[in-house]
Amino acid sequence: MNAKEMMSNMNKIKLMAVDADEQTRRIEAAVARRAYEIFERRGGMGWHELEDWRKAESDVQSKLCFSLNTADGSFRVGFDAARFEAGSVEVWTAPRQVTICGKPVPHKRQSEKAAPAYEGIVFRRIALRVEVEPCRAVANVKRNFVEIRLPLIQQAYGQGSTAQAA
Repeated sequence: MNAKEMMSNMNKIKLMAVDADEQTRRIEAAVARRAYEIFERRGGMGWHELEDWRKAESDVQSKLCFSLNTADGSFRVGFDAARFEAGSVEVWTAPRQVTICGKPVPHKRQSEKAAPAYEGIVFRRIALRVEVEPCRAVANVKRNFVEIRLPLIQQAYGQGSTAQAA
């Protein structure tokens, strides 16, 4: 694959509105699958369920760095997509939550004795302090940097308030 094809694949960010509860369900299902993989790799030996679950959470829930800001009536989330394999990035939006997910670029293994690195989809959930319109989200990609613009829901000020001058 040449550089032009790689850039074309990198520009393919799947952006979709997904309910916050459904985002949570999908992440928890991925953690459960990973915990079971860890359990099986240990030979199915019991008494390590909590340890397996915590390790699975650590593997599946990414520590991806991101930026947040507001401008022009929209909330913006930015991140570097170079960490993910080309074409694997999805961004799920909900009124108060954004989840970035994708398949990380594999790291070189240090030794043969080391446990195999997790090679599945990772997730970064971002709670938003403001309410946005998930169906109107737009992704802008420049090289490897992705910026998601989420229009703010315009609050109707003055409704129900009866402030009077004294």
